Amino acid sequence: MKTSDFAIQELMPFIKGDDFSPQRSGPELVELFNQFGARDVYDELGLPDIGKRNGQRPSRKEYVVKKLKEINGKPELRSLLTSVFNKLENKSRYIDRLNKILEPEKYHIELTEKDEIIIIGGIIDRMKTPNNEAHFKEIEEKILRELDKARVSIWVAVGWFTNERLFNKLIKKQEQGIEVQIIIFNDGINSKYGVDLLKINKHFSIRGKRGGIMHDKFCVIDNQTVITGSYNWTNNAEFKNDENVTIERDPEQATRYSEEFKRLIKTKE
Repeated sequence: MKTSDFAIQELMPFIKGDDFSPQRSGPELVELFNQFGARDVYDELGLPDIGKRNGQRPSRKEYVVKKLKEINGKPELRSLLTSVFNKLENKSRYIDRLNKILEPEKYHIELTEKDEIIIIGGIIDRMKTPNNEAHFKEIEEKILRELDKARVSIWVAVGWFTNERLFNKLIKKQEQGIEVQIIIFNDGINSKYGVDLLKINKHFSIRGKRGGIMHDKFCVIDNQTVITGSYNWTNNAEFKNDENVTIERDPEQATRYSEEFKRLIKTKE
């Protein structure tokens, strides 16, 4: 996760806690950053030396900004911020404020059904270039493998969903704290033969906005990976039809699909 220096300055008060509970003392700040890769010691002179003139020790603000910059662009930043945000009292009060800071950085804060804050967006794994894979056989296994990798969110939009094995995997990931959302086409096939969407916290049955059917077939994982192609998540697709999927590990492409997912939800409103 990587943010601008401006965002770091805006996030710093949440780390210090002067205006937000809990407030963190110098030793508590050192302990916090040590949990995410630092190797600092709070001694009789105070916070660790960060290279100020004449060996002067930093203020709590200076220390926090310095340490945030050191982990900026690394997975540890996402982990630290998630931990800090989830220790806030009355978390829901701060969602809008945090999103004003992070949305210009291409990240988004959401509060889950379990009252947990998650950070959506950006690159979670260190990947140098987009990677695409096309598959024509054993597609179910390929999808299950990608779902297993989810660490933050899984958003699924498919016309028809009858495959219980894929559905059970989504339930398992939801139980692990992963945010799962599903959109399906609102028709008789799904009503009679489809999976039990009531087991998923966020689910939507929609019609086609232009008078046709909702014919999308894609899944976005962690706003990083997209699974898309001809394959509906059905038994016929797995065992009878000639089908294909492409697994695209490309955060920019994933963001485009995430935007489309949100647009589809709005058609329900």
